[in-house]
Amino acid sequence: MSREQSPAVPSHDTPLPEDRVGRNIGVGCFTFFIGAISGAMVGVGLGKLAGFFTRCTPLTGLPACEWWVFAGYGAAIGAVSLPVLALWRLRRADRLADRIASSAQSANSSDRG
Repeated sequence: MSREQSPAVPSHDTPLPEDRVGRNIGVGCFTFFIGAISGAMVGVGLGKLAGFFTRCTPLTGLPACEWWVFAGYGAAIGAVSLPVLALWRLRRADRLADRIASSAQSANSSDRG
């Protein structure tokens, strides 16, 4: 029996469900911290923009007036949005790979004669 005819052998393109859980946890944790840091930087940039329009002059050495508020909100939004978007894309790819693998298995099982 060849590899193509054996439904018990998974494809190399589709990871096992146990591997997907570990991968999703790793990706979610990593993107949580990266999203928080990048969101905070974007928030401070928006704080500088808001300070420009409100004509606020920050203290010497600070990037913007009340920069910690903008950094906090930006970090919270980034820490949630980046993992959600990354995991959403991974799950879409997993569903597509599962659909392709199941259609290939059903085509192989119907060709057995």
